Amino acid sequence: MVNSPAQDSSQESQTVVEKKPTCRPDSCWSWVVCVASVILVMIVSGISYSFGLLLPPLMESFGASRQSTAWIGSLNLAFGYVLSPLGSLISDRFSHRVTAMVGALTGVIGFSLASLSPKLWMMYPTYGLMSGFGHRMIYNSCMVAIVDYFVRRLSLAVGIMTSATAIGMLVMTQVTQGLLDTIGWQGTLQGFAGFYLLCGLCSLVFVPVDRSENNKGGMAADEKAEEKENSSLFGNRPFLVLLSSFMVVNISFFVPAVHIIKHCEQELNISADRASMLFIYLATTSFFSRHLFCKLGEFRLFNRFHMYQGGMTISGLCVICLPFATSYGSLVAIFTVLGLMEGSSMGQFSLLLLKCVKQRQFNQAWGYLNFFMGITISIGPPLAGLMADKLGSYTIPFYTSGVVLITGASIISLMPFVKQNADFEEEKEVQFYKEELLVTERITTL
Repeated sequence: MVNSPAQDSSQESQTVVEKKPTCRPDSCWSWVVCVASVILVMIVSGISYSFGLLLPPLMESFGASRQSTAWIGSLNLAFGYVLSPLGSLISDRFSHRVTAMVGALTGVIGFSLASLSPKLWMMYPTYGLMSGFGHRMIYNSCMVAIVDYFVRRLSLAVGIMTSATAIGMLVMTQVTQGLLDTIGWQGTLQGFAGFYLLCGLCSLVFVPVDRSENNKGGMAADEKAEEKENSSLFGNRPFLVLLSSFMVVNISFFVPAVHIIKHCEQELNISADRASMLFIYLATTSFFSRHLFCKLGEFRLFNRFHMYQGGMTISGLCVICLPFATSYGSLVAIFTVLGLMEGSSMGQFSLLLLKCVKQRQFNQAWGYLNFFMGITISIGPPLAGLMADKLGSYTIPFYTSGVVLITGASIISLMPFVKQNADFEEEKEVQFYKEELLVTERITTL
């Protein structure tokens, strides 16, 4: 029997509906995903920032130098960043849920094995590589999911999710210190494994998204066009400027967080328990700054690149001032300012990237950006530790780190010379997507 044109049209419509993702942008389930992402980021970022608390007991337990011990934290950060393109590939081929669950499983195994390490070098592949990979897979899946699930409320959702890093820093540093005081570093790492198990459960709410139909450009581009866009990513001059700036900035960005506890104990006679309270001031101010910078960027009066450059320049000056801070109060003031400026970089990280690339290039661009950042992140803290070991203090390492931060921030000054075309493409694509959403909503209503 031959179907009528009306029946064929009906069957096609049904097929299209069946292929649509179960969650539309800015829906109620999008906010469920946002809440789950907040929990995930709180855990993984909080644990990452807590490594500075583990540095002294690990040095004491293994009789190791600052440089060799700092490599554990640097590998944890760097290896996850370097494998970010793999995470992007997993997200594209499977789903955000699969990516997050793979990260959670890897983190559980890594921390569990690290807690059993009889030698320091054994923590390099376990705590450093495996757990670092798990951290970044979870974080990346959360960030890309937020970009997928939100359009009109994207800045608000990004601000909420990135502020979870500050909450995690605030909560997990205190949890880590409490665990260290009660059950030692081995028990603390086993506790971290338990937290990553919780991450695996939370990631179940990530409903798979059909990226071909929920494309931010609203266009079903063919494979040849998509390959052409991907290959042109490294011909995108705004992206290259942002990439260069982030690479240089992240050489020094994590140096204060990794080395401040040892600096306080060795040079200022401040206990680790009291020094760990600095992370509370850093986290509290960072929480508000991440919301603030994401929101300010929505107004024409504020340029996101200018805010990023100004924030990182001030952060560099704060790091340069660390050797002059001889009292606990002065350290509190410096870390408060560092927290206020952190939102200019980490708070609007994804939003800065969206200023440079098309929406459908975001996942791949995010992976590459993290890959190259990971290379430089692995350099900074160990190099600062090596300099401190050789020179006997953190004065020169902090000076150098501050100068590097300011240098990296200055690279973004090149953006006005290359960003006009990128902005035009993005504005046109976002407008087209909004129109496509409106048409889709009307068809759904009918």
